[in-house]
Amino acid sequence: MLKDMAESYRLAARKFPNLIFDQHMPKEGLYLRLRVDKSWEEQSEAFEGNHLIIQPKEEQHLENVDLYDWFTRRDYYSSLVAMNKPVDSNKQIHSNNPFALYVKREVFLGEKPGKFSMQENVTRFLNITYPDEVKRKWKELLPAGKVKNIQDIETFFMQTEYADALHYLTSDFRQKWIERITRWYANNLNALTGFLRQIPFKNYVKLYFTADFPTSSDQLPCEQLYAYEYTLYTIPKISNKNDYNQMIEGTIFGLPSFNINMNGKKPFLKHRSMRVQVPIRVSLEQAMLIKQTAEWLMSKPKYTTNKFAYTSDFTFERSIEPEGTFHIYVDGKDNEVVSFENVPFPSEFNLCIYQKNILQLRDHKGNLKPDKELNSTEEVQKTISSSFFRGRMSGQFLYDEPKAKSNDFTSVMAALFMQSKQAFHDWLFKGTAISLRPLFSRLTLRLLEEQLLYVEPAQQSQNKKVLDLRWLADAFNLRLCIADYLNKEGSRSMTNRITEVMTSLKQKFSQDGMSVCGNDDEFYFLTGQLAFYLKSQSETQNKTGDLLSPFLAAKRSEQLKKKLEDAYILHKHKIKLNHAKFNKAFSNIFGYKPDGHELTGDAREMFLAGLFADNWFYEKPEKKKNDDKGADYSD
Repeated sequence: MLKDMAESYRLAARKFPNLIFDQHMPKEGLYLRLRVDKSWEEQSEAFEGNHLIIQPKEEQHLENVDLYDWFTRRDYYSSLVAMNKPVDSNKQIHSNNPFALYVKREVFLGEKPGKFSMQENVTRFLNITYPDEVKRKWKELLPAGKVKNIQDIETFFMQTEYADALHYLTSDFRQKWIERITRWYANNLNALTGFLRQIPFKNYVKLYFTADFPTSSDQLPCEQLYAYEYTLYTIPKISNKNDYNQMIEGTIFGLPSFNINMNGKKPFLKHRSMRVQVPIRVSLEQAMLIKQTAEWLMSKPKYTTNKFAYTSDFTFERSIEPEGTFHIYVDGKDNEVVSFENVPFPSEFNLCIYQKNILQLRDHKGNLKPDKELNSTEEVQKTISSSFFRGRMSGQFLYDEPKAKSNDFTSVMAALFMQSKQAFHDWLFKGTAISLRPLFSRLTLRLLEEQLLYVEPAQQSQNKKVLDLRWLADAFNLRLCIADYLNKEGSRSMTNRITEVMTSLKQKFSQDGMSVCGNDDEFYFLTGQLAFYLKSQSETQNKTGDLLSPFLAAKRSEQLKKKLEDAYILHKHKIKLNHAKFNKAFSNIFGYKPDGHELTGDAREMFLAGLFADNWFYEKPEKKKNDDKGADYSD
């Protein structure tokens, strides 16, 4: 994955040379700049202008930005590749070169008893940075038998970009500096330790020697010095394990160490049944680029899917640059890349869903609800989350695993969430509906049924004497609109069928005389209307969707008719004898025999549409001159 991203990072780094430093976040601690030509007593008076106390990011208030930038650049150059690849084998000192010293506060100040004194730790660390020790690490880069002795290493790397760093390694300049630094610690460490005990700070003590001071006769710039030391330490540590290195046409190729685990205790990626045991090998230059790419990624927001557009060309026409995006999720806990996808779609897209009042729903004042538009992907996601998943599908939900909660989020809903979250994520974050399209209608219908039977929303609990399903009706409307959006080129949609049924049935009810259901769609829609009207007559004190469970339990049209008959017998004392519209509809239902006897698929969806739609049996007809003045169509 990081190899794929590395090329994009390289192009970005060319455009923004300070990219690697801008993303680097120094760890919490006290940072101090030192001069090797002065004792600590001479430098202590200038302490304020040469130190910073780095706080956690949310608490940091910088006053000296230039000094912070000075420390940041050298902190990056002096940091370890990983804690399992230290210079100090005892892991008491966490820096990688003799010019910087990183030590935990409790170790440096002697607050934590250890096997060695701080002076012994420093002496051991500086001895490891001498040329022979560094060359020995470089020799480990080369496959066995390729180089006979340490002296041949410089000859081998003379034609590479590392030649300057290796010349610097054996220079008198570096040797003199290490000796001066060694003497400085021997003469000043105790005084410095006593001074820092008075300063309140946490975590690290980080000391940096500067080569930029007026009395210095050395010509090598301070930052270049740190950059050479960074190369000398990093290149031998850049591979996961040098045992896997190979020489190909004079170039060393190895297994990069970032986001790949191949050590002896956890060889997760080792190919045990193949001639090639490792999953990938790259050159040292590529491995360094992968390291920087990984560090750049780790600076991005955690627990979120970051999108990075790439520029590549799979055609022979250089002028054509296909759009594509890397989708990367970084886990903030372990600071590792958890998920990576190379998506051949643009990074920026926007969903816009027109939400039409298909079921002709009314608000609490009896007015028809207006159509509205969901104008952004965020708004679409928020509406889907609240309508179908009780708010669980928020943020970066792909890595969530919501728990069931009584009367709010059932175990079935949790299971449906887990089954569909990848498909919803693909649509909302990548702009592709190929995985969501075949399951959306069936999934959301099941979610609505589950909420109808087992969920009691807060707004419903305020008025339990009324059977109010408007919150589910809005969700049903939404699913119809989204289904239309997902199937723009499909056959006649359910929305069109429901609209045709509502128009046809209303016309029939407005005419005199008897008329029967013209098709199965009208039959099942009308049964939904009748089921809601009958059960809304219930005198129970707590009217919830569970009242409708007998109808949802029906498997065939004959059973559905029987449930309607049972409901009528139970509540007929609440229905006026001269309620003409109800009587006409009820007789139509029992006079029609549907072709599809199973209450599944489209039949079930049409039944639920009738259940959630604005109920016609509460409407009062317009009065005619010859109407019976005493007729009462109310409930």
